[in-house]
Amino acid sequence: MTKLSNFLKVSGLALLVVFAVALSACGALGGGSEQPTAILPTAVGGGEVRELPTAPAGEEVGTGAASGALDTPEGTWGNYLRDMIAELNQAQASKINLLERYEAPSITEQNLGGLVREVSLVSDRSEVDVKKEGVAVVAGDFDVRLTFANGDADTRTCKLTIEIDEFDGTWYVLSPQPLAVFSVCN
Repeated sequence: MTKLSNFLKVSGLALLVVFAVALSACGALGGGSEQPTAILPTAVGGGEVRELPTAPAGEEVGTGAASGALDTPEGTWGNYLRDMIAELNQAQASKINLLERYEAPSITEQNLGGLVREVSLVSDRSEVDVKKEGVAVVAGDFDVRLTFANGDADTRTCKLTIEIDEFDGTWYVLSPQPLAVFSVCN
């Protein structure tokens, strides 16, 4: 009987320690120093909307609540296209930031003509085709303007195919990916 009561005491103590550690990790006991992140508005159709990277001036890529999967395949495609471009711009800004800090300036200067500083949407001729109930295919056909670090600019036509599927009244992109501008744009 003593072994059982000792076991229960030790088990209770271990459970109490685990509970205290869990509360501390959550900040309930004042152990967390991180500030809570702001809750963003809910997108049409439900779900939290993640913040988008800051877009370069003049580019219409959408913001917070206007972004994300919507209740039409056309609406989802429009947001997705602008968000792909915003993600690409954020990646290029990060790349340039690293090069400025760590690459020898003479090497960076030699490569300015191939370094994209900004991508902006020029026009969108994409067509959305609802193949069957709950499944749409987007024949992406749009033009983007690439501005290079040396000041040159180039307009390219991009073509890609995206599937958008409906779940509970909201249309979601199947396997979302960043815009591979050098692969799909000529």
